[in-house]
Amino acid sequence: MAFSIKIYEKDKYMYALMKARIGSLYPEAYITDPYLEERTDTDGDMFGEFTKVLYNPKQFGEDFGLEPPEEAIRSLQECLDRPVPTLDPDGIVNCRNICKALGIDPSQDGDPHQNAEAPSRGRLEVLIPFVYISDRENYIKNNYGDMTDADLSLRLDFTSRLRAPEDDGAGISSGNMTGLLEACVSRKFEPDDVLKYCSRNGMGFLTPGSTKDDDDVYDLGSARCRILLDKCRQLVSDENRKINVLAVAEGFRSAELPILVADCDKVTILFSGRDRNEETAASGLISSISKALTHGEIVLDYADEGSFEGRIKPMLPDGSRETDGAAV
Repeated sequence: MAFSIKIYEKDKYMYALMKARIGSLYPEAYITDPYLEERTDTDGDMFGEFTKVLYNPKQFGEDFGLEPPEEAIRSLQECLDRPVPTLDPDGIVNCRNICKALGIDPSQDGDPHQNAEAPSRGRLEVLIPFVYISDRENYIKNNYGDMTDADLSLRLDFTSRLRAPEDDGAGISSGNMTGLLEACVSRKFEPDDVLKYCSRNGMGFLTPGSTKDDDDVYDLGSARCRILLDKCRQLVSDENRKINVLAVAEGFRSAELPILVADCDKVTILFSGRDRNEETAASGLISSISKALTHGEIVLDYADEGSFEGRIKPMLPDGSRETDGAAV
């Protein structure tokens, strides 16, 4: 079912992320941004049966000198449906709500079985640790060893060089992470090109190692890191090979993490121990990530308790959440 989607978003990086995510859910959709791309009002009509419109509500109103979105798009469609805001009331890009508001089942767009999880498919997981380096590395050894049971297994460290794993002689500190982040934004960069920057570490993961300078990950920005994760999502979705990807993310702002991990299969937040004050302080981050995840799960775990996992369940009517073993 071909149709077009117009995203009114002035931030080119945010638009690129939304286009990549929405495009993966609706591969038959023709997606444009009237702000950033030179298109005529009728372009979308040539590529689909109807048009859906998304807009950033913070970019409309008197402060921006723009008309309300309903007026701005009146010439684009008959406007039987109201435009869909990209932000929820908390200012978060909630992909689940966007899909619901579009009123289009992604499974109806193309092969109805394309979203079925095949046993041979790989997975994309993100670890967000708030622990010492040694605790983080021990946790990875004890809990992610099964990820290397695949055709290819990758580890990406979105961290400061100061927090990178020690060099084990297999290229861990090669500095290739900087080059990979610089290269991945090129139009010529293909998902398989990620492998060109990697060497195998002691656990069996292929990894580009650390960055050249301490803060390259943050200087290059979270949007670029998300682009690299999108390339990894394409690798994981390869039907001919089982590819697993583990990404370690540290030092990002709380507002950046939900966007960074939105398309992951599982996000684990690792605390040093079971501390109610620490969990309460992180409750906003946990809620934001949970809302941003399009299909994956978020897990709380503790470095001093072996492999306890508290999976975040859907929000309850009173606004609280429960976990398997601990309330959040």
